[in-house]
Order: sequence, then C-alpha cells, then structure tokens
Amino acid sequence: MAGKKVKKPTMVDVAAKAGVTIGTVSHVINKTAPISDETTERVLKAIKALDYKPNSIARALRTKKSYVIGFLLPDVTNDFYSPVLSSFIDSAHQDGYTVLVVSYQYSSKREEIEMERLADKNVDGILLFNGCGDVALLRRMQAEGIPIVIADRRVDELELPTVEFDNVETCSKVIGMMCKKGYKRIGFLSESTRLRNLNDRYEGYKKGLVENGLQVNPELVYISEDMEMNNLEKGYAYIKRILENTERENLPDAIFATTDLLAIGAVRAFKEAGFRIPEEIGVVGFDNIAFTDFIEPKLTTVEQDKVLMGRIAWDIMKATLAGEEGEVKHVILPQKIIIRESC
Repeated sequence: MAGKKVKKPTMVDVAAKAGVTIGTVSHVINKTAPISDETTERVLKAIKALDYKPNSIARALRTKKSYVIGFLLPDVTNDFYSPVLSSFIDSAHQDGYTVLVVSYQYSSKREEIEMERLADKNVDGILLFNGCGDVALLRRMQAEGIPIVIADRRVDELELPTVEFDNVETCSKVIGMMCKKGYKRIGFLSESTRLRNLNDRYEGYKKGLVENGLQVNPELVYISEDMEMNNLEKGYAYIKRILENTERENLPDAIFATTDLLAIGAVRAFKEAGFRIPEEIGVVGFDNIAFTDFIEPKLTTVEQDKVLMGRIAWDIMKATLAGEEGEVKHVILPQKIIIRESC
C-alpha cells in the first residue's frame, strides 16, 4: 500500500506558526515592505521549522519578477572569471536572486543569441562581461526595458551602468616599470583586441612606450584571434612559432601579455628555447590568477580585485533593478602591479 502523501507546508502554515498575517510573511520573503527585526526573526524561524519552500513560479506571477539574473561572459574556462562570478552569485543569493550563467565564446553573433534567450526567460536583468560589436543589440535591449550592467568594459555610445578597471593607465605604468628595469624591445602578446578591456591594454602599452621615449615596433606586436580560447596552450604555441621563425636579434627582450595564461605559456616556450628569465627576456602577465605565485619563475603581473568587481557589479545591478534615480553608475576599480621574479 502506497504511503500517504505528505502535504507541503504553505504560507498559511508559516503565518499561523509565526502568529502573523499572510501578508507579513510575503513581505518578509519578498522584501517588499519594512518589517520589524523581531517579527522578521519569528517568520524566518517558522520558515525554517516547517522547512517551507516558497513557490518561485507563484512569486514571479505575483511580483512580475523572476528573481533570476543572467550572467553573460566570454569564456567559462578562463580562471579570471571564476572569482568574479562566485562573488556576484554570493551577493545575489543574499538578496534572494539566482544567477543563470551563459558563455558566448567570444562570438558577437552568439552573444546576441544568448542575450535574446536570457530575455525570453524573463530574467530580471543581465550582467554582460565584455562583449563586442553589440551596440545595436544593447540599444535594442535597453529600449525594451531590460536592465543591463556592463562589466570590464565601458560603452561610450550608450548610457549603461558599468564597472571596470583603468587598463590604459595601469598598462602604461607596467611598461614604465619594464623600461626602468632596462628593457628596450618590449613585445605585446594578446588575443584579439576586439574586447574593449584588451584594446585598452594595447593603448596603455603604446602610451607607456611613447612616455618612455620608445617607438611602437609593429614587429613586436603579437595579436591573434587564435589565442582567444585556451590561452595557455595557444600562447605557448604562438611564441614557439615566433622563436622558430625569427632571428635572435629581432626578438623582443621582454613580453607584456594581456593575460597570465598567455604569459605562462610564453614562459614555457622561452625556457624550452634556452632563454633565462628575466636575465635574457622579461615576462609580465595580467590578472594575478591563483597559481602565478607558484610557477618558476614566479610571474610578475597585474592584480585586479576580482571579488570586489563581483560585489560591486551586484550592487550596481541591484540599484538598477530598484530603478534608483540619479546619474548612471560608472565605477572604476583600482589595479596593482605585483613585482615577482619574471621581470
């Protein structure tokens, strides 16, 4: 004989146990009205005691909100994004939101498809990390009333809230530091600079050279779309090809890479070719991912507070969802050069 089906607790049961009205329970769950700390605590204890699970579909119908945020990023395998994403998810969770993560694989066409899919799922807002060739898409989404926050990039053509790092000035300072260490032929290693943050790093590289009395040498600029995915392996393979096809006197005496993974791949290629680092060639990365302090030699790099970026991105998203009046938020976060052994 089948067991009797256990009845799931309802909001009515929670209200009865807490000694409040159903409306009060709803306000506590949905944070739609100020409720005293004492009453809120009674409701939360009742929810926990009954193991009550709010019906998200019913809540969405009542509030016209899904409590889901889309997080659209270029590459889920890149170690840079993990701390940002984790911080953003934790912050959103504390405010009762779920985060739906989607990758567009550096494709503007796929970015458009995935953003439209997120909109079709009635997400309350979308955090777009980077993105490129998408101003028309963003303008259309904005006209449709979909809250969008941009991370690690600015969009000059539109008034959209953003959180980013000052890549131009930081990279200029990196080149200045390398020049002070005696390097004169500084190369630039990057995946495609279609993304605004990477283009800004290239502009900072050129600015730094000029400010230190050096010319930009096109032969030392190594940019390839082929390095957009699998940075570590592709950076290694790219530098190996450079070493195989370039006379020693035409090689750079230092490399500034736009990601740590590219830099680490380059370090391996240089070491296999017999170069001593940093004596014969200096290498600087970007991002200060977890294992840059554990490779040999330890990597000089640029630290970006990825946890802070995730938290600030959520703060901006929350303010955007709340329809807060005032100027559109544009937050620029600090960066720090971490000097180690590779340069």
